[in-house]
Amino acid sequence: MMRNSLEIVRKLTPPWRHRRETDGVPGSRSGFMAGLVLVFCHANAAGTDWHSTAEIAAAAEAFLQQRIGKSADRTSAQAATLDPRHRLARCDRPIEAFLRPGTRISSRTVVGVRCSGSKPWKLFVPVNVVVTENVLVAKRTLPRGHVLKAGDFVAEPRDVSRVVSGYVSDPASLAGQKLKVQLLAGRMLTPAMLAADAAVRRGQTVTIVAKGGGISVRMTGKALMDGALNQRIRVENLNSGRVVEGIVRSREHVEVLLSAAGNFFHAMPKVSPSMADMRLSNNDR
Repeated sequence: MMRNSLEIVRKLTPPWRHRRETDGVPGSRSGFMAGLVLVFCHANAAGTDWHSTAEIAAAAEAFLQQRIGKSADRTSAQAATLDPRHRLARCDRPIEAFLRPGTRISSRTVVGVRCSGSKPWKLFVPVNVVVTENVLVAKRTLPRGHVLKAGDFVAEPRDVSRVVSGYVSDPASLAGQKLKVQLLAGRMLTPAMLAADAAVRRGQTVTIVAKGGGISVRMTGKALMDGALNQRIRVENLNSGRVVEGIVRSREHVEVLLSAAGNFFHAMPKVSPSMADMRLSNNDR
């Protein structure tokens, strides 16, 4: 188009030797022709009708939002801003969006938009799928090893569509957990930052509890390993010397598994070497 304009200028403008005398003179032929060329170029540019990039992006966004569904208020599609230098002829038919075969909707999905009119074109638009969830965020900076409690966090809506390590939303899940790393104020808590805090320490005296058949039996025992809440550990009955597995229920209580409770509590008491031959227990002395 610009080349054609230059050809017209050459044909309408007199040779250089004739223009030297009138260059810059108001009302001269060369001044008139220069103005004519400027008007011609401006009119040519103004007459070009490009399709709005904002309209193209909106079509891609609306298409993907419809595919996602109204699950809701938590998920939305946001098209990337397109380069305004795109020059696509205005479509004389409604534009349509589509997904290439095999495309899976993910946190960043490429949506195609095409024109099937007299001047067809096709453009691919990146669209972000944003998933918003209420997650736990630190109220203040928490040091490594800090034993967590619900008051350390506040729930805030955050985009979790690109959070590959997961997130924590339930304050109740923090019971018996501590931080493996320092957590800065305003940062989101993830499961990878958590470690179970030992509720019972090896060698600690605990109360062993077994429940079954409407009966609850308690006995003093010793933890043979560290254990977090709801974790299985080995415990020893200090009366019989029997060792079985139990589940840590608090910092003082270990619940013996029902399948092992019979052997654990009804075993013969511990017998000292000096009394073994007499078949007497320590309790008979």
